[in-house]
Amino acid sequence: MSKWQSPKTAPKGGVIIANLGFPFPLVATWNKPSSKWVAANLEIDLYNGEWNDSSFSNEYFSEKELLGWMPLPELKN
Repeated sequence: MSKWQSPKTAPKGGVIIANLGFPFPLVATWNKPSSKWVAANLEIDLYNGEWNDSSFSNEYFSEKELLGWMPLPELKN
């Protein structure tokens, strides 16, 4: 498993695993038009009394909010 790398070295092209201060990592990429990181955040809500209504939302984060990053693991067949 990789270790968190310095935010200053994060690539601004492609997709990374980002430490953005949550208790879990997020998948993120640099959004050039907004000059911010955009991350996919998993949301789960109650539906019929159960936590089963899941979705993803996009959230934007400033450069200063990226605490560290890792490359995505290689996909194996």
